[in-house]
Amino acid sequence: MSMFTSRGLACLLLALSGAAAWAQNEIMELSPERYRELKLAGQLPPKFHWSANTQAPVLVTPPTSQPDKPARPGLQKGGNVNACNCWLAPDGSYTLAMPPNDDGSSAQINLPFQYNLYGQLFNTCYINNNGNISFDTPYATWSADPFPTAGFVMVAPFWADVDTDGAGQVWYKVTPTALYVNWVGVGYFPSQTDKINTFQLIITDGNDPVIGIGKNTSFCYQDMQWTTGSASGGVNGFGGTPATVGANLGNGADYIQFGRYDHAGVDYDGPFGANDGVSWLDNQNFTFTTEVFTSNIPPIGVGNFLCDTVHVCAGEVVNLEMQFLSPESNQTTTVVSYAPDFSNYTVVTNVPGQTAAITTTFTPLPSEAGFHVVTFEATDSGDPPPALTSTYNIVIDVEVATNMEPGDTTVCDNSAPVDMYSLLGGSPLPGGTWTAPDGTAHSGTFLPGEDADGAYVYAVGNGGNCPNTGVITMTTVGHADAGDDAAQAYCSSDAAVDLFTLLGGAPQNTGTWTGPGGSAVSSTYDPATDAGGAYVYTITGTTPCPSDAATVQITLQQAVDPGSDGAITLCTDAAPLTLVDALNGNPDAGGAWTAPGGAAFGNSFSAATDAPGVYTYTLTAVLPCPTLSSTLNIAVDPLPHAGEDGELALCADAATTALFPNLTGDPDAGGIWQDPNGMAHADAINPASDVTGPYSYIVNGPGTCQHLSDEASVNVVVNPLPVVAFTVEPDSGCDPLTVIFTNTTDPVFIGNSCVWDLGDGTTGLGECGTFEHVYQEAGWYNVNLTITTPEGCTDHRILQGAVLVEPAPTADFYWTPEFGTDENSNLLFLAEDPHASIFHWDFAGMDSSDQRQAHHLFPNTIDGEYEVCLHVSDRYGCVDSLCQVVNVVIPAVFVPNAFTPNGDGVNDTFRPQVRGMEAEEHELYIFDRWGQVVFSTREAAQGWDGAHQNGGEILPQGVYNWRLIERPFRSSDKKEWFGTITLLK
Repeated sequence: MSMFTSRGLACLLLALSGAAAWAQNEIMELSPERYRELKLAGQLPPKFHWSANTQAPVLVTPPTSQPDKPARPGLQKGGNVNACNCWLAPDGSYTLAMPPNDDGSSAQINLPFQYNLYGQLFNTCYINNNGNISFDTPYATWSADPFPTAGFVMVAPFWADVDTDGAGQVWYKVTPTALYVNWVGVGYFPSQTDKINTFQLIITDGNDPVIGIGKNTSFCYQDMQWTTGSASGGVNGFGGTPATVGANLGNGADYIQFGRYDHAGVDYDGPFGANDGVSWLDNQNFTFTTEVFTSNIPPIGVGNFLCDTVHVCAGEVVNLEMQFLSPESNQTTTVVSYAPDFSNYTVVTNVPGQTAAITTTFTPLPSEAGFHVVTFEATDSGDPPPALTSTYNIVIDVEVATNMEPGDTTVCDNSAPVDMYSLLGGSPLPGGTWTAPDGTAHSGTFLPGEDADGAYVYAVGNGGNCPNTGVITMTTVGHADAGDDAAQAYCSSDAAVDLFTLLGGAPQNTGTWTGPGGSAVSSTYDPATDAGGAYVYTITGTTPCPSDAATVQITLQQAVDPGSDGAITLCTDAAPLTLVDALNGNPDAGGAWTAPGGAAFGNSFSAATDAPGVYTYTLTAVLPCPTLSSTLNIAVDPLPHAGEDGELALCADAATTALFPNLTGDPDAGGIWQDPNGMAHADAINPASDVTGPYSYIVNGPGTCQHLSDEASVNVVVNPLPVVAFTVEPDSGCDPLTVIFTNTTDPVFIGNSCVWDLGDGTTGLGECGTFEHVYQEAGWYNVNLTITTPEGCTDHRILQGAVLVEPAPTADFYWTPEFGTDENSNLLFLAEDPHASIFHWDFAGMDSSDQRQAHHLFPNTIDGEYEVCLHVSDRYGCVDSLCQVVNVVIPAVFVPNAFTPNGDGVNDTFRPQVRGMEAEEHELYIFDRWGQVVFSTREAAQGWDGAHQNGGEILPQGVYNWRLIERPFRSSDKKEWFGTITLLK
């Protein structure tokens, strides 16, 4: 933000408050942000300019009008309107007038020529963002005034609130005779981009042919979409203060106004009528001069046909629409038009008015080829006089189109390129352009198979000659494609094949096949039934495309037959086997055998000596037939084997146990069992029900050896479980309790292991006789004894609650109150152990009791310590004793009558001695003879050292009074004592 002086601030405050007085050349800069805030709030003074140096808005005094030019009424000298190619797009020769901004201006621009604005000559100017140029000073004013208006010297192609912060730019260039300014796609305040305007200003010295000799100003418009910014009362670009188009000298007399615009639409009723629609300006061009002024300005023509020459074609309907503006607000213009060279030139509509409108039409004939003139004469009503006439001559160039006849052709899609120009009929001119059916540009050479079918348009005369077109319709026909030749060899055992899939390339699937004999065949070739030879595939072509053929050459070989796989099982004692006879099917002779290991083998197999397995028979073939093999899987059934005899010993509580695993020597499975009595038995022993003895296993030979059998046996022994017994003595008592355990189990079961679990965490104890164990903790204990016999049979016995251990008695006791006093020395004593059953109290030899609780009255005259003892026993005779000292406290006070605070360490402090008092209730006060407190304390351990409590030396020797307050133990009332103390030095 720019800094400014207090004088500048005062000017700003005056401006914001609406003060009318302005200091000459008073300037103050604002930041762009603050400027936009004030603008949106409607708090800015009316005249600002934009500083090119600081790029900030600057407040200035309004410019004065030109006093040396006499005022003249009405518009100054006008000119014609030309909408033909008036827009000159900015190129590399242009310069950006200013960065994106709102209400900004360019730096001062030097003009290498003089611009005449109604008699005032200028060679510098400013380009203002808001659609105008000015000369003496830049303008930031965004709300346009109607012309004439005092205070603004400007040329305004579109004076409105342009804001390029959102969209658009302003460009310019300077030539020796002209200034070009283009507002390109600019938005409106505040930074709105939904609608944009594009317009152009050219000023010259009057001698630049770009806008015509004798004219010095041109306004040119492209698409115009908005009129008003929000700070001017606009809403969405319309309404509020209208935009102004024209030029103004600022003296109230010399000006020209083409209109004011505040809404969308194309309505227009003249420079000074109602506000107009902004789209009426689209593609318009005003070219006029501000160099000469008169009391009346002739009508100004507006239209799209004001070029030097309008080119038309014979046979086309031509409509000419023109408007003529009456620059003076109270004038009426009338128009006449004529074109004697055209046989059918007609005026369609002709409406006079302040804005006169006329429409004419004609259709030139081929015989009227050449240049002709159409004349429009517009005459105003002469107010102020004299009446003036503007004459506009439009040169019409009538041209005749060339003659072209359409053509068409059909080509094969793989034929050579086609020059379509040669297919046109009539007399086509060379150098035209071709357009493909999809609307894209084309070379004119049709590439079959690449370019699309359809109508190709040839056009001539674009941009010069009268245009005409010719059409060539191209049609392509797909060529016949039978694919590429192929060759294939097959074996008679191969599967059938589709010959079409053997062709190379990309064959079409609509053809026919002929076999080696020339007769028609299907596309399926079966090697098992069809002969070898040439098979021909033919595609019939569609005119103009020829037919096409491709050949598949088949070579056929016969397959060998090794038979099919077989399998056989032999007993070890079987006779020798001829292998080829065991194969299935009808195998060809002459093949070779290989054994399971891959070694060559003859055609005879002996079950007694040769290894079983897969034997392979192979026949070698001629390619492409494969060498084929078959297999013979030979199995040899072994002799039956019941294994070797075994032993099985089980305990009576063992689970059912299989017999077969107890045989040795790898017995055959699937045999039968017999018990010791020769009866059939399952392959399992249940010790709870089966007897001791040999169990026989009998197995027959497998498969082809079923005529043979073998036998073995398992000798089974069932051992009994131990009967476990033990005693516990004693089975109860107090802790710690020593218990004797005795194993009473029959010795026949002893000899392997005895394991005790005594219930108190003692486990794994291996004792088979008698032993002691001490239970340290009270509780019920379960005891378990597990015995394993010499044969490995195990059983156990658990005795629930075998041992009860109770806690030993304790003589713990307590009493209440905690100690005796002079007021209460009768204390209650209570034994705490619930396991004790016999009690004996001894109260310091003064009394006794045999109850669980007892009272005793102690002496209460003097302090004393008394020993109280308790002896207890339980039901098991376990005993315990405890003696504790009981205190009887009798409160007492002892106070000395003199002390010597001389620092010798003897009797330096006065402190009363108390007993049986609550220390936290202690209070001691010392008074001098006048009754003033010289010392006080609440700390029982603190005495008086003879000094004043506020500091200083030892007080004078003499008698001092004291007061002592105490609360005895177990008492709710305080007591006081008084006396004197002599301080000696």
